[in-house]
Amino acid sequence: MVISDERIIEMLFDRDEQALTVADDKYGSLCQKLAYKIIGDYDEANECVNNSLFQLWNAIPPARPKSLKAYICGIVRNVAVKICREQARYNENQTNFSELIELFSGGEKIEEQLDSKILGGYINEFLSSIDKTNRKIFVMRYYYNLPTKNIASVLNINDTTVRTKLFRTREELKSFLINKGYKL
Repeated sequence: MVISDERIIEMLFDRDEQALTVADDKYGSLCQKLAYKIIGDYDEANECVNNSLFQLWNAIPPARPKSLKAYICGIVRNVAVKICREQARYNENQTNFSELIELFSGGEKIEEQLDSKILGGYINEFLSSIDKTNRKIFVMRYYYNLPTKNIASVLNINDTTVRTKLFRTREELKSFLINKGYKL
């Protein structure tokens, strides 16, 4: 038996916890798909749906949406976007320099070398000297820590092209740093 949206809303107004189960049964699959499309991870999408149901419980009452489907999808979207923003902030703070490690030799810690003002200045100088597309790809990969497939999608180019450009840019950076006298 399918329960109408109006009845689910009334159940929420009556503070009947069964309303969440009914809403999940009716829209859970849709919400899961929506969350996954935004987040790209099934476990995170499942957590997003659970958080959304909790927010639905807290929002009704006082809200009385005309379309429960649209209302819950809006909540899922907002929660998923918030999760993505939190992940992006984390990724910015945990930038992956593993592809750059081979540029640097010796026993020194890579973090110490990358934090130096001299190296930062050289990298900025290098980035200003390369073409705009290669610069965008480099920054998206090493500053924003985006996967190559996401960069390819944003720039509307092939993933293989992105990886090739990154490899060539790393080689150019290596040569640039050697020419500047930076010890690798």
